[in-house]
Amino acid sequence: MKGQEIRRAFLEFFESKGHRIIKSSPLVPQGDPTLLFANSGMVQFKNVFLGQEDIGTKRATTSQKCLRVSGKHNDFENVGRTPRHHTFFEMLGNFSFGDYFKQDAISFAWEFVTEVIKLPKERLCVSVYEEDDEAFELWQK
Repeated sequence: MKGQEIRRAFLEFFESKGHRIIKSSPLVPQGDPTLLFANSGMVQFKNVFLGQEDIGTKRATTSQKCLRVSGKHNDFENVGRTPRHHTFFEMLGNFSFGDYFKQDAISFAWEFVTEVIKLPKERLCVSVYEEDDEAFELWQK
């Protein structure tokens, strides 16, 4: 699949699960002096997570333009300077604002990668944070 096909499939899949498609916010966040660039998909929802804004939906999905050039998310050290790698990318995301949690998030992710884009289950490997017993148990199902 091409990138455009994956993006469209992702957004349409989560829209079918009740998520509202929200366009990418600007690469330079408006009104946020803590960030020079949007470095992840959740940046535009920062005020929603902090309880300072209501966007009128409990579920959202995005393809967020991101740039990582310094700080905690500095990809230069991981990638190195090469003519083949960039630190600009689009991050696909699905977000729940108090509507669902791990069980649905895991189920949605598995359904998308195995049924929509049809990655072979036997070639997938799941990792879970070592202290997250709930997610571990959900993946065991």
